[in-house]
Amino acid sequence: MNGSLTGVLEAVMNFGAEATRPEPICTDEDSFERGAALDELDIRVRSRTFRGGRLTAVMSGVTIDLREAALGPDGATISVQAALSDIDILVPSEWDVVCDVGTAFAGVEGRRFPPPSTERSPRLRLTGMVVGGGLCIR
Repeated sequence: MNGSLTGVLEAVMNFGAEATRPEPICTDEDSFERGAALDELDIRVRSRTFRGGRLTAVMSGVTIDLREAALGPDGATISVQAALSDIDILVPSEWDVVCDVGTAFAGVEGRRFPPPSTERSPRLRLTGMVVGGGLCIR
């Protein structure tokens, strides 16, 4: 029994030791729809007229990098559905971000949320739900 316990402990300690970070998924499309389960996901959007996307994540780590993208004239909406996942959304410093994401046992972090303004300019809107994880906009 001691030998089997040692084998289990070795397997647990080496789990993912040889794994490498997945290559980023780069897209020039105006929208995306992606999912991740028990994995990492790195999406880099380079669209010049980005309209939005949909992300579903379960027990995953996800990065959406929008720093090389430009918003379409009507702005963009990203819908996030996540459970036990951490999601980082990287946005250009000049973008306004509106966050309408619900949380349960989760947190939303970001200092990018603008005060309401009368000026109509394209904005990134985040919608959806995060349960037991986190959403960080930076």
